[in-house]
Amino acid sequence: MKALGCVLLLCFGGLSCARIYRPVTLVPPPKLAAQGEGLSGWLAPQPWGDNSRYERKAHDANLRVLALSLENTTAAGAEILRLDLPDGVTPLSAEAAARLVKQHSGAHLLYPLIPALLTAGSSGGGGASATIGPTPAMLFGAMAVVGLLVGLPNMAVAANSNRRLEQFFLAEAWSPGHLEPGQARGGLVFLRSPDPHTPLTIRVITRSGSGERALELTCPGSNPL
Repeated sequence: MKALGCVLLLCFGGLSCARIYRPVTLVPPPKLAAQGEGLSGWLAPQPWGDNSRYERKAHDANLRVLALSLENTTAAGAEILRLDLPDGVTPLSAEAAARLVKQHSGAHLLYPLIPALLTAGSSGGGGASATIGPTPAMLFGAMAVVGLLVGLPNMAVAANSNRRLEQFFLAEAWSPGHLEPGQARGGLVFLRSPDPHTPLTIRVITRSGSGERALELTCPGSNPL
């Protein structure tokens, strides 16, 4: 029975339940932003809201999800060319960032799978000694049924939450492009950096007229979880 208790803890205690993704909105820019020649901008961490599991995964993967906002303050159009990043910092696509933080929905199949395997292993057997009460095979079989009832809903919740988070990343992802006079645009930037706790400075490279210009934006570091 001690072995049975260990298996029970492994199946129903070692695996945590899936978490439902709670929608968040793109953080709005503040009234005061960094000013450059013909461009103002702002860079800040995107809050995760009530999605602590995704936030922990992002932290463990050194993933920074940042909100970037830019406004053309000139009377002429401006072209946002690219972001210059510090050494060691790499950009990610929205899809790649979502893969880093996703919940592993298939892991919840272990709830019914492990007891089912133990059921098969304990049913083949040896002597025909009389027992009182349910046999180990019966107990493992019951655990497999319960695990199936618990595991399938958790798998569905995890898969649906991952899909909704990825949709948010894709819908709000920032990309270079043209800004009309007075036009503002914001979006999410996904970066992997060696230390997410330190401030991060990026350079926004723009072209207006015949020359290129750069606007430096600094994002504060995140607090340790």
